Formats: sequence, C-alpha cells, structure tokens
Amino acid sequence: MPHERISTHLAIPGSRDVWTLEAAHDTVNDYLRFVRDAAIGNDLVDEIELPLPKPVLVEAFKSVIVAEERREMRALLLKAALTLSQYHVGLGGRIRIRATTASTMLPPVDSRFAHRFNQTLQATAVERVRLNEMFQLALKLGTH
Repeated sequence: MPHERISTHLAIPGSRDVWTLEAAHDTVNDYLRFVRDAAIGNDLVDEIELPLPKPVLVEAFKSVIVAEERREMRALLLKAALTLSQYHVGLGGRIRIRATTASTMLPPVDSRFAHRFNQTLQATAVERVRLNEMFQLALKLGTH
C-alpha cells in the first residue's frame, strides 16, 4: 500500500493547486483507516508504509483541523495527526513498542539496535513537537 494512491484532486504541498475540503477529509479518513488496519499503536514505522506521502497527510490534517467547528472533534483530529510523528524516512523494519513487565522482558539487544532505537525515539519526539506547533497554529486559525 505504500504511496500507491494519490487522488487527482489533492495538492502536493508547495504546488499551486488548491486543496478541496472534501479531498482533505478523504485523505484523513484514508490515513485513519490505514492506522487502524495496520495496528500501528505506538510502533515506529518507515514512512514508505504510509498510504500517501507524509507532507500530503500533514496538509490534509491542517485543512480539516482549520475547518472543524466542534472543539472535541478538533482535539481528536490533533491527537490523530500527531501520530504522523511515528513515521520516519529510511527507518527500515518497524520498531514495535509494547508494554512489558520484568517477567516478560527480553534479554538486552545488541548495541546497534539500541542506538538505532534511541535515535529514532529522539527523532520522534522532535517531530512530534514540530507537528504539534504546526497543528496548534491550525487550531488557532480554525477558532478565529
């Protein structure tokens, strides 16, 4: 499913095309179905797995958040939009994040994986802050 479908009525960020609100809603709904069906949870995933390019999804969420009038729905959209921070270019295989107890904890992994995990976790935090700032601005625009 990686980037296989881009609707003809969607604009790529930076282009002169205009988004329609319907296209933005369709894009957000496609992403939400993808997350549900792929059982992403808190995993860290390569961007290539996304159904559409990440910048397209970000722009769709911004459009839908600005247009949404219901406060509680805007909060849910923001929460869903921030899950985009879990996707990284060139990550490779999914890094599964699961709660564990001392009795079910696996033995330590090799240092290369631990380093990759730490770097990806840090990049996720930075991306989440960046996206949050962007979507908070959309929230302000929508509540004018």
